[in-house]
Amino acid sequence: RPLVPSRLLRAWAAVAYAFLPAATGALAGGRIGTAVLAVLLPLIARAGVAAAGLSGSSGARGSWRATWAYALLLTVTTAFTPVVWPVALVLGIGVLALRRGEITAYGPRFLAQLGTPLLLLAPWSLSLLPFGFFDEAGLEYGSSAASALDLLGASPGGPGTVGGLLLLGIVLAALAALLRSERQLGVRTAWAVALVALVFSVLSNRSAWAGPATLVYGIALLSAATLGADGARFRVAEQSFGWRQPVAALIALASALGPLIAAAGWMFGGADGPVERRDPVQVPAFVAEESHTRDQARTLVLDSDSAAHVGYMLVRGSGARLGDGELASGDGGNSTLDKVVANLVAGSGADQADQLGGFAVRYVLVHKGAPREVMRVLDATPGLSRLSQQDGSGLWRVDREVARATIVSGDKAAAGKSGGGEPEPVAAGPVEIHTDIKGGPEGRVLRLADTAAEGWTATLDGKPLTRTTVDGWAQGFQLPASGGRLDVTYDDPFTHTAWLWAQGLLAVVLVVLALPGRRRDVDDDLPDETLVPAQPVEGEGRRARRLRAQAEAEAEAEAGAFAEADPGPEAAGDAAEVPEPPVQAPVPVPQQQAYGEWDATGYTGAGYGSYDGGYGGEQYQGAQQYDPGAYGQQPYQAADPYQADAYQGGHGGEGGQGAQYGAGQYDPYAYGDPAQAQEGGYDPAYDQSYGQGGYDTPYDPSQPQQPHGTGSERPDGSQQ
Repeated sequence: RPLVPSRLLRAWAAVAYAFLPAATGALAGGRIGTAVLAVLLPLIARAGVAAAGLSGSSGARGSWRATWAYALLLTVTTAFTPVVWPVALVLGIGVLALRRGEITAYGPRFLAQLGTPLLLLAPWSLSLLPFGFFDEAGLEYGSSAASALDLLGASPGGPGTVGGLLLLGIVLAALAALLRSERQLGVRTAWAVALVALVFSVLSNRSAWAGPATLVYGIALLSAATLGADGARFRVAEQSFGWRQPVAALIALASALGPLIAAAGWMFGGADGPVERRDPVQVPAFVAEESHTRDQARTLVLDSDSAAHVGYMLVRGSGARLGDGELASGDGGNSTLDKVVANLVAGSGADQADQLGGFAVRYVLVHKGAPREVMRVLDATPGLSRLSQQDGSGLWRVDREVARATIVSGDKAAAGKSGGGEPEPVAAGPVEIHTDIKGGPEGRVLRLADTAAEGWTATLDGKPLTRTTVDGWAQGFQLPASGGRLDVTYDDPFTHTAWLWAQGLLAVVLVVLALPGRRRDVDDDLPDETLVPAQPVEGEGRRARRLRAQAEAEAEAEAGAFAEADPGPEAAGDAAEVPEPPVQAPVPVPQQQAYGEWDATGYTGAGYGSYDGGYGGEQYQGAQQYDPGAYGQQPYQAADPYQADAYQGGHGGEGGQGAQYGAGQYDPYAYGDPAQAQEGGYDPAYDQSYGQGGYDTPYDPSQPQQPHGTGSERPDGSQQ
């Protein structure tokens, strides 16, 4: 997850980081070390925060995988810009002080982070102790010309950089982030890194270029400013209008305009100075082709902007390649060659052919832009002949036969001189020599136009030759009088080769340990998302209630599905212990007479007002049944529903009312539930008289009253 959720803030931070003065100055000056650091620094910052356990609010301990990733990135950047190692050392000590309660856990992590670069880069890394960390990959360019204001504004000075005043808005925005109450851990961590980097930039400014340290300082300021700007608009709007709103607006404007102006200047001005585009061909084509012959001749390239200062470069083939300058600088230079070039351009008048031939120099090339005095001196030097002059450059040839490997007289070689007769050239390759030589006088010496070193070995027909030094610097071997097969090789010491293989193996192991694994937690310090509480709270919205109801429904569904799928042995045992309900005998249904067995004439003389039987339900079972269909076909003998005799008998079967009911037969299935017919003395003409204005059932205090009629009737008498 990103440092802040706002895409606009992340875009601003990315643009500002890309156009930091240290990044643009590194490209303009050809400082490859700072350029590599600019690419890897964001990854180092993220890995370092995760390794220190500062990426989350849970306080979880940093993982070992993040520790090894941080160590790998720190090793690579230390190889290009060693100053990041002491910065990481100081910050690591600060983490140990912060985690002093867990020193046993973070102590080994600290040793792994800081010890891995020293181990993998040894023995070179040990040569940096104690004050060699301010250099970087590439040739020396001299110290920085940055002022105090430039360093405060993250500008190391030099070509391709802008003034520090232009980026003071970012510094103010980072200071304003300290006033924020949230995410203080991230803001304070960024400021701790910024202060440490600022101290090292001041120290670097005295002896070297302060670009790497100011780059670390700049990314720390951008991190703090981004954290402070997240949600700043809402925080400022919540307060009453005062001085805070105008100040915040000015800081935001300055922070936005600074990187934009730097970007515009970079696009219009480009990356020229001192690095500029030139022709990739450094020497003429025929010169480059001739350098690959058996003589392996070389070219002396002179480059000067004044007669008082001349730079030179001894190249082989088509010209210098990337890294040749570092290798030559690592060897410490050659004082003899310095003296030869000085005498050549000074115009001493002596013959320089022998001196140049000792370094296997066949051509002298003067680049365009050199003073004309230098060309006039070379024209007047004995032993040199001008070949061409084109576009302000000139080419001269040495008037003698030169070769990388030659056989010289032993007398002069023993005296430290290679003179004494014409040297005999020997066919050679760029490094090794495998050829046949003829026999000659005793005391001959094989001379190589290479610096003497312990790695050179030579054999003649398999017999090792004695090593010697010629002219005080050149590698030589004493040859016998006999000829044979000559083999000359250069091998690094066995200990050096073994250590290189060990370093490669350790680097592979480190890469494997640093590979990303399964993500366990979120590696940032953003506050965790608020979860919906299990119980309803006051003032919650509809969305929270809907999410809670959905979660509860899903939980109940899962629990029900689990219970149905696997009730468990205990549930099965409990179910077996529950007794089954007893089987009840079916209720007997009274036998019905057939349709033809009904006596239709029985209803003619029967009065509906008489019913033989009491009020109890037993008398209904013994009463004669009648067919409803037959009842509907008989002529209706209307009875006076207001006749007082119909209600004089009261309730029950104890009065004269019961004698009146005994004349007719009653079918309990024709009018529904017989119990409804028992209440208040049921008159068969009740249903018809009710619709014609008949009275309700007389009130009986001993019976429960239903305000809306019986259970199956509505208040208006209709069936439910």
